[in-house]
Amino acid sequence: MPWLYQTPVLVSLAVFVYGPLLFEAYLSLTNWDLIKPDQDFVGLANFRGLFGGEEFPRALSRTGLYVLVMLPFATVVPMALAIMLWKRPGRTSDIYRALLFLPVMLAPVANALSWRFVLDPLGGIVNVVTGGLGLGERDWLGDPSTALAAISLVTAARFVALNMLLYGAALAAIDRRCLDAARVDGATEWEITRRLVVPQLRGTTILLSFLCAVFAGQWTFTNIAVLTQGGPDNTTDNVYYRLYTYAFTYFDAGTGAAAALTIVVVLCALFGLSTLARRVAGTFGAPDRDRPTTRLAAALAAPLTALTRRRRAAL
Repeated sequence: MPWLYQTPVLVSLAVFVYGPLLFEAYLSLTNWDLIKPDQDFVGLANFRGLFGGEEFPRALSRTGLYVLVMLPFATVVPMALAIMLWKRPGRTSDIYRALLFLPVMLAPVANALSWRFVLDPLGGIVNVVTGGLGLGERDWLGDPSTALAAISLVTAARFVALNMLLYGAALAAIDRRCLDAARVDGATEWEITRRLVVPQLRGTTILLSFLCAVFAGQWTFTNIAVLTQGGPDNTTDNVYYRLYTYAFTYFDAGTGAAAALTIVVVLCALFGLSTLARRVAGTFGAPDRDRPTTRLAAALAAPLTALTRRRRAAL
């Protein structure tokens, strides 16, 4: 009876995943203040109130803005760092990799508190540097024009550190012999990186873009709660902090559950788009023997080799 081996996993999923999800869906249809035992059924009133107001749609759009701001820090910057460290293997690269990974090792609250001292308007390191350069000092977290950018950069440091490690794992699967062959043919390092290395990181980039969309809002929640509490003037608010505010500040569990269910639907849609993009990119579906890394690298190296030969012929 093979199904007996699946029972522990199915029970765990039912208790810790699908059970709470169903209870959340039920709460989204009720009016409950988390104190009284009565849970009045109100239907879709919570969803109408959620999208009929201005707070949640603005928080939703601001969450999308967080994702757009942090997307380069989740893909381009860590990819560049990972490639540079990968091309210079050795003890020094390991030290740099460990130092860059420190933001992930710190507890989120401790990390946010450390950034509070860095961005402090009275004697913070950033203001000391900008003041010394003659750029003036400002309240980075208290100014509506800079608060969202400050929260984004604080969160982006974690993305850079973690994704650099993931890109490094993807780079370890690349066959260096194809790169050596391209060098023998006269290709420059920039051409090798652009035509051979980066295309083989396409699947990883799609995956990390999806993870950025998923975790950008979650990781900014701690920084918002510690540094700005959604201010100034709700300019740093996002859907996760808005959900927390509905449920545990206003004690409106129904609206909070409706917001949470909306987030689940959005994340499921993003997962579907990510899966489709990875299928189009050729990273899903085909068996390994049909798409080995060496064959992909050889196919990518073909136009580069032809370009190099044309250059030699021209000379």
